Amino acid sequence: MKTTEIKRGEFNAYYEISNLRAAEVNRDLFLKHAENFKNKLNEFGWMMPVVISKNGDVIEGHHRIKSAMIMKQKTVPAYIVDWVDTKDETEHLKYIINLNNGNRTWTKLDYLKAFSKDNKYYRIVFDSYSKNINNISIGYIINSYFNKNKQFNKGLSKIDNLDFAEYLINNISFLVSKHTTKKIQAYCVRELIKIAYSKTKMDKKAMDYLFKHYDMMALQNHLSLTSIADFKPYMEFIYNDYQKIK
Repeated sequence: MKTTEIKRGEFNAYYEISNLRAAEVNRDLFLKHAENFKNKLNEFGWMMPVVISKNGDVIEGHHRIKSAMIMKQKTVPAYIVDWVDTKDETEHLKYIINLNNGNRTWTKLDYLKAFSKDNKYYRIVFDSYSKNINNISIGYIINSYFNKNKQFNKGLSKIDNLDFAEYLINNISFLVSKHTTKKIQAYCVRELIKIAYSKTKMDKKAMDYLFKHYDMMALQNHLSLTSIADFKPYMEFIYNDYQKIK
């Protein structure tokens, strides 16, 4: 059986940091993360090189490069590849994410922000997150817009019903603003979003009924508000009640 030759780059143990360019499509850098890498570099040395293109654009290793700069280093070990067109932001981002998927350092917000530059659906969700950052967590905003988000980390999720997603966000944000996250807790929001799609099938009238009861529950300090086991069954009971009277 013939062996297929796999593309290989070149290694330079002393690549000048001044010749490197950080990727604009990369996630935000965090100083604390860079400080952690600094401690590892001091203790263990360079166990892995950074990955860069032939023209010095960074593909992987932004935080380690920042750590080296903090440590007043002039060079870093670099693995140089010549088959990535980093002038094409979409291609550049694809390789960045492919490498980072392995070590799981990217958050949902990192993916959302990165893809929002070229993807209209991700841009809508990122803008919504920016407006509701104090009321709804990034995960639940993503779930509200991308009901099925298995392809989210690849930039392939789509918004099936924008009107209904914004309806959910507006109502959840209103409840949190009115009652605070002490009463409108994250796990309750998660279950309510699931019910909205799986049970009510995006029926706004049914959800109006549920949101009204959720509001009353918060006003009355209902016991189910603080029970992961009780909240979803109770809301499903309320939905069944709606089905009988509608």
